[in-house]
Amino acid sequence: MKCRPGLALAIMTFAVSGTACFDVHPVDAGPAVLDDFEDGDFTPSLRPFGDWYCGLWNPTASIDCTHGQGFQSSAGLAAAFTLVDPPDGEQQRGTVELETDSETPIDLTGAAAITLNLRLPNAPVTSPGGAVMRFQLRCSTAIGEDGAPLRDFVVAQTVPYTGEWASVSLALSNFGPVLWASGTLRGGTPACLRAVDGFQIVFDPGLPDGQTLASTLSIDNVRIQ
Repeated sequence: MKCRPGLALAIMTFAVSGTACFDVHPVDAGPAVLDDFEDGDFTPSLRPFGDWYCGLWNPTASIDCTHGQGFQSSAGLAAAFTLVDPPDGEQQRGTVELETDSETPIDLTGAAAITLNLRLPNAPVTSPGGAVMRFQLRCSTAIGEDGAPLRDFVVAQTVPYTGEWASVSLALSNFGPVLWASGTLRGGTPACLRAVDGFQIVFDPGLPDGQTLASTLSIDNVRIQ
């Protein structure tokens, strides 16, 4: 067993505080369904992942994480949010984030893709600040080339989105380190895929200074193929 400090809320990464102890040996990914939300709770079907939670980073913002209408079903996860970039001459880069975490890493190297249904009305596909959505896989037990732990390391890829429900397939071979990553992962992306302990969906609308965005990010049928 190995203990690690809890994660802090920071730009581009929403996490929880506290201290957790966990087994660093990854387990098999198990069932293909991470969550279809049909059971009416926030707990994923894929154990040992904990409840989904919604978060954001922004000086002036609000978010409500609920069950909403799913993709051709009665239930999905819905995060109704309002982001405000104050008119202060500076772009704040507020983000909306959905996440589920595990204290025990899982091995995704035997899988080919992550698929999901997703909807985001009223959101800009492009903007002066560069709107972007990412699916991130966290591997908080990752080790750098220098042998030191890489705190909260993630690999990610861009997620296309529209205002209507759409099906998205993200090949695991297309995940890679984010540009702001601190340090180089020993073993590269495959090393992270062998020890995934967090699934994160992050939306940055790239709001220009003084602008506001209100929308609802909805997801459903998150699966490992």
